[in-house]
Order: sequence, then structure tokens, then C-alpha cells
Amino acid sequence: MTLKSNFEYTELTFKYMRVEGKVETLIDFLLRRFRYLDEQEWRKNIDKKLIWVDSRIGSANLKLQNNQNIIYFRPDYLEPQVDPNFDVIFEDESLIGLNKSGNLPTSPSGKYFKNTLSSLIKKKFGWETIYTLHRLDRETSGVIIFAKKQIIAQKMASLFQKKQIKKIYSAILSKHLPNDSNKKLSEAYISLPIGRDKNSNIRIKQSVNYEGKPSQTYFKEIKKIGNYSIVEVRPYTGRTHQIRVHAAHIGCAILGDKLYGLPNDGFINWLNEGENFLRTQNFPLHRQLLHALEIRFPHPITKKDIIIRAEEKNFMKELNQNLK
Repeated sequence: MTLKSNFEYTELTFKYMRVEGKVETLIDFLLRRFRYLDEQEWRKNIDKKLIWVDSRIGSANLKLQNNQNIIYFRPDYLEPQVDPNFDVIFEDESLIGLNKSGNLPTSPSGKYFKNTLSSLIKKKFGWETIYTLHRLDRETSGVIIFAKKQIIAQKMASLFQKKQIKKIYSAILSKHLPNDSNKKLSEAYISLPIGRDKNSNIRIKQSVNYEGKPSQTYFKEIKKIGNYSIVEVRPYTGRTHQIRVHAAHIGCAILGDKLYGLPNDGFINWLNEGENFLRTQNFPLHRQLLHALEIRFPHPITKKDIIIRAEEKNFMKELNQNLK
């Protein structure tokens, strides 16, 4: 996918390939790829000449062929607002490390194309390219690093593969960690595989799945606040939503996590109804309280041990909003 933008729309270009050889119409593809609009809305976009296929205006029932170019002139008003704030906390000729806000996607996906951290970085510094090394969920704040050059991105990818990059997170859990000892503060080591949640209709949802990939997470309770626990978290593998899945599996979902702290229909109801639905469920209105606290790795060029850390300053403020 490539994109160009002006002040009215973002031009999204896709090289189409059939999935498992299945024949799709243009409307089928749009409904599969962009799930935030229904069929009626997509047909309106086609009628407005916002969808083109190989330099021709698209038609809903057009059967797509492999390698066709599909262009969607996406109106910018469809893109949700974000918190665009980020701080540069590390930079050299190879890498840039940032502390991002808790309402900012890392890279273009779903509804977000312009309002993403990678796009904002390029705009602020006038860079044409930045290489994403890892991702944080939109509602996860904290440390994230990007490479400035492709060769550096390749070297960092090798470090990730060899598990030489270590991360520490802070989180507030919706319940106390289970305590099977006499310790005042609990800890838990979870070693359970994670994969696609087969019991959910939500495409992005993961779960403990014994056909999934091995996953290990360590939780250490730092402090109890009422019914909640502030914890330090160390993921030893890097699966999608790993911390959130393991926390929910042991009955202690991340506070504010709409995907894993609500049942399937609850998450969908939130997407459709927003905060009004959360209020009916007495569910926190703030983001999920998960923060990437620290990342540590050998520098890809100098081999020196690099530690990039960003203290979380807003957890208690957000938690206090929930306690009112």
C-alpha cells in the first residue's frame, strides 16, 4: 500500500492479489479491507468516483484480477482525531527513540493513515522514509524506536529475532494478581501460547490458543490501589497483544482495555456507540493503562548497551478519573 495526501483526501493505492485464489468483486474487496464502512456507504463512495481500478472509475460488481491497482481517494474527515504528542528521548545517526502518547497509532492501518506516529515523524523532520522496527497499540503509551536507514532496520530485525532486545512495561490491572503465597505483593509467570481467537468474530482478537505460538510474560506487582494493581511487566516473546491477552487470561485485564476487558459483543457495541455504551457498563472511559517503560538492546553499529526509558506520568491521573 502507498499513500499520498492533500488537505481534503488521502490517496491510498493497493496492488490487488486474490486470497487463496478466490474471485472477488470490488465491493467484496472494500468490505473485507476496510471494515469501518458498510456496503451502502461503499456504494456511495463508488458513485462519487472515489474508487478507481487501473486508472478507470471502479464499479461495485467488477471482478478483480491479480496485480490490478486499486486507488481509494479517502476523505480525511473519516480519520479519527488522535493525541499527536511525542517526545524525542534518544537519537543518533542510526536510530530515533520516542515517547508516544496513549492515543496515537504507530503506523497506517484501519481508519488511521495521516494521524499516525510514523507519518507525524516524517512531517516534523522532513524525512521521506522511516523504518518501523516494532509497534505499540494505539492506546499504549511509551518508548518506541525507529530506524533511519534500511541497513539499520535489517540489523535491528536480527536483534529482535535473536531476542537481544529486552522490554519492560508498566500497567494497571483491573484486579489484583492471583496470590498463591504469603507474599504481600504477587508475581506471575505466564507461559501459554497465543493465536487467533477462534471463538471471536473480531478479526484482530487473540487468545490463549494451544495451536498458537509459544508466549511468555512475567508480571510483578508493585503496588495495590483499591481493587487494582500497578505491575511491572516483562514480555519474553513478542506476540500480538501478548501482555493484554495473558493479563485477561488470568482474570486481570488491563484497566480500560475494551478488546479484552469486555465480551465480544461489548467491544462491538463500544465501536458502534462509543462512550455512552461504556457508561452503561460502568467501564472506564480512559485508554488502556499500559505503558512501554523501557527498551534495552546492543547498538547495531557500536554494540554498546543502549537503554531508552520513559517514565509514565499520567497513569495516576487517568486512574483517578476512574475512581471518581
